[in-house]
Amino acid sequence: MATLFNDLLRSEGVAPREVRLLRHHTGPGHQDRTIHDLWLRDRADFEAYQSMQAEGRKIFRTARYFASFVCPDPTTTLFVGLYGVELDGTRALKTPCPYRGDLPGGGAPVDIFRTAPRPELSEHVGKLKIDWPPENVRTWARYAHTAPFVCVGDVAISPSHVALPGDRLGAALAQRGFAEHHRTKKVVELRRGSLIVYVKRDIQRHPLVVHPYYLQHADEFAMLAGISFDLPARTTVNSNLSQFPVYRADHRATDSRHGFALSSTSAGLPGLLAALDRLATIDSAEGPVRAFGTDEEPLTEKERLAAARIGQGEFRSRLIELWNGCCPVAEIDDTRLLRASHIKPWSVSTNVERLDPYNGLLLSGTVDLLFDQGLLSFADDGRYLVSPLLSDANVVRLGLYGQARICGLQPHHLPYLAYHRAQIFKQ
Repeated sequence: MATLFNDLLRSEGVAPREVRLLRHHTGPGHQDRTIHDLWLRDRADFEAYQSMQAEGRKIFRTARYFASFVCPDPTTTLFVGLYGVELDGTRALKTPCPYRGDLPGGGAPVDIFRTAPRPELSEHVGKLKIDWPPENVRTWARYAHTAPFVCVGDVAISPSHVALPGDRLGAALAQRGFAEHHRTKKVVELRRGSLIVYVKRDIQRHPLVVHPYYLQHADEFAMLAGISFDLPARTTVNSNLSQFPVYRADHRATDSRHGFALSSTSAGLPGLLAALDRLATIDSAEGPVRAFGTDEEPLTEKERLAAARIGQGEFRSRLIELWNGCCPVAEIDDTRLLRASHIKPWSVSTNVERLDPYNGLLLSGTVDLLFDQGLLSFADDGRYLVSPLLSDANVVRLGLYGQARICGLQPHHLPYLAYHRAQIFKQ
């Protein structure tokens, strides 16, 4: 199997989500020096060059690391180092750019980053090449976690940092106190105390399946060394996951079960299991409660209501799945910034309605406030309905003008939206 550059990052405990891939220019610059020449002959000038970026670009400002690549020729992408980065301010520079020879940004302010070479992957500097696809050649800066680029040639990774296949994963879990509880042709159910996991026997990609409640903590799992999963994080449907929640969808003829599928290295497994144990209990106004239950031992009414009230549990997980982890209005796709918003308010919903994912929208903070206050609603076809209590200027600032509409509404949403328009929306 081809090794991905992200696999190398994870093997060193570096989360791809924190890394930006920089493929520097291939053409000659000042004094006919290419970036490859600059790196080869003057590392200080090379690092000074990459420390200066256009003002305000999110892709750089949210980075913790730069993984830098140069091009000895237009078809080769050579790894030249992993750098820790930190924004050092925005200012105009009077020193010419080491590569272009002119003032950075044409004399306008630029973002300046402090960069420092990291020891991780240092053995691959100047040796490792990756396959940067031709369709991405003009895109020289990429988020690593969305760019599964393949390493060219053999790359050595320690066996303890290779994702465990299903059979070895089951054995590793047994060594950590898990006992087999049930087995089918497709999965093995393992338990340690109240923690239940499944190991897929027939699929080696992401063979560990945990309760779908954990989907809302995907960002935390992405920070763990040796852990990987599909992006965006989403549910996996498998009828053999008998102790996990029922999965229903209009396009499926029958109900099934669903969970959250991951891969783990042997080195990363202890950290993952510790996180699973810790996140299985949540704090609420009623005191600590279980975050989820099983068919054999379902949540008490107190636990169900407490979990739903603070936006946790299956309700939020199902909303993230239903809306693909993205606010349909603001298009924000960082689930840490999104709220599980009830359409028909909690206070007037039945217990069933409180946990019905079709009584929910996944909204950014500002949009959630507008919706909750009745200043924004939606027609059955998704068109924005904006309250006249909002000034025209604020409508424009919020981007709510025109014939915009949200996509993704389903028939099950419509009764709840009808209630919102009739009882909450301020006309």
